[in-house]
Amino acid sequence: MTIQEAQFEVNVAVEDCLNFARLSGDWNPLHTDAAYAAESVYGRQVLHGAFSAGLISRLAGMHLPGKDCLLYGMRLRFIAPILPPVSLLVRGKIVSQANEVGRVDVTISDSATGVVNVEASYDFGYHRIAPKHASTLNDDCTAPDQPVVLVTGATGGLGSAVIRRLGTRGLAVPRGSITGRFDKSSLSGELSRVENRKIAAIVHCAWPTPDNNRFIALENAERLIEHHIAGPLRDIQFLAALIAQHGQDGAPLILVGSTFAEPGRHYFRMPLYSIAKSTVPTVVEVLALELASTTRRCFGVVFDVLDGGMNKGISNAARQAHADRSPWGELATTDEAAEQIIWLLENQGKLLSGATITLSAGAIP
Repeated sequence: MTIQEAQFEVNVAVEDCLNFARLSGDWNPLHTDAAYAAESVYGRQVLHGAFSAGLISRLAGMHLPGKDCLLYGMRLRFIAPILPPVSLLVRGKIVSQANEVGRVDVTISDSATGVVNVEASYDFGYHRIAPKHASTLNDDCTAPDQPVVLVTGATGGLGSAVIRRLGTRGLAVPRGSITGRFDKSSLSGELSRVENRKIAAIVHCAWPTPDNNRFIALENAERLIEHHIAGPLRDIQFLAALIAQHGQDGAPLILVGSTFAEPGRHYFRMPLYSIAKSTVPTVVEVLALELASTTRRCFGVVFDVLDGGMNKGISNAARQAHADRSPWGELATTDEAAEQIIWLLENQGKLLSGATITLSAGAIP
């Protein structure tokens, strides 16, 4: 059970003003120049106000609620300046908590005099430890004549679930740690290990981490559109060319879509993600026609909100809200979604090429 109150003391030295300036880049002379500060109404250096935010972060991450804390936001009101050297008492109390979301009220005061320097509050939730995923080619994937199934985004929730089911057939290409797209340099290295083997299929799970900016208010729009829309389309083109050249007869390129790109479901907080995913059905139809000349196929599969992957960090309240949209009353897991992808891989029919199948369990918008 989460403790409800906590406190700690910390000694703040004059040198901490300079240490914080080095970290933050805020070299305002009131904080860092002793001679200048001596001429101010305070008579000596004043600790950066933002230093208090670090103490509040310590309270959240170490005490209330502790190591599982996910800090959503904080509010601070500076009542009296902090003049080091000084001993500070940081005290917090959980004042509300429901559905794994809570709020803490905080005071930071002078331990010796009791003078309150800062009144603050913060909102918190809880993070979860993600399962470890495959990040490289399966070590047992060595059969010289066995075609491989290339899975992009194999360090993500869905990609890793697909890799686990493929076993020795799977060629895992991790997501880039910064871009979220698949790592082409890693792919080149892994392909060199299986250069004499055909590609049985490509399952494309890698996608940039969803955005959170309004489309009409994008700053640096050219860079963001390149990252979220143009870049993923180039990735698909690269993979289509790869399977056309190295795929075995009938090998499919499977593109993973999202219901967030369907009419009535566009997620207003992720407009670039929704726009990019909306291209999947059209790209599938285009590539089905072009790949047919090489006896390869292309089809898409669309899932609703999955419990895992990019959604692993959502709150229990948000998870329940999405589950309530399903007539089954629960979210599909990444493992369940992976089973459907394996089912599609086993379908050898030509009629599937060009189709985009929505597997949402009947979830309403």
